[in-house]
Amino acid sequence: MGNLFLREKEKWLTWSLWGFVGAAITLYTAFSTQTPHLIAMSSIGIVVILAWWMQRTRRFDFGRAFKVCCYVLVLSILPAFILVLVPSDDLNRYDLIFQGLSFVTFSLLVCLLCSWIAKRPKQYY
Repeated sequence: MGNLFLREKEKWLTWSLWGFVGAAITLYTAFSTQTPHLIAMSSIGIVVILAWWMQRTRRFDFGRAFKVCCYVLVLSILPAFILVLVPSDDLNRYDLIFQGLSFVTFSLLVCLLCSWIAKRPKQYY
């Protein structure tokens, strides 16, 4: 029956390690290309790989998977955003706001999709 009545504790160290690996890959992409689209795609790629792994283990519900995906995505993109995109002189304030808002909406959609993929199937007893 699995863990029908047990609530699993989150392993934040594991999710932080996923975020740090994503941050390293995203920072490498940011320093080598400095293209905002590739930076966003590298951080979202980590979340997609994480969702595939969570789906393979089949022990995540939708809310828990969404929380984990958002946490890993924020940890992955934050260093590249602070170190590369904000200090660049070629973006004015409106472009930075527009890119930030478009990235937030796109990443929320990706997190929703990845959480839907990672959720465990209904179990009938």
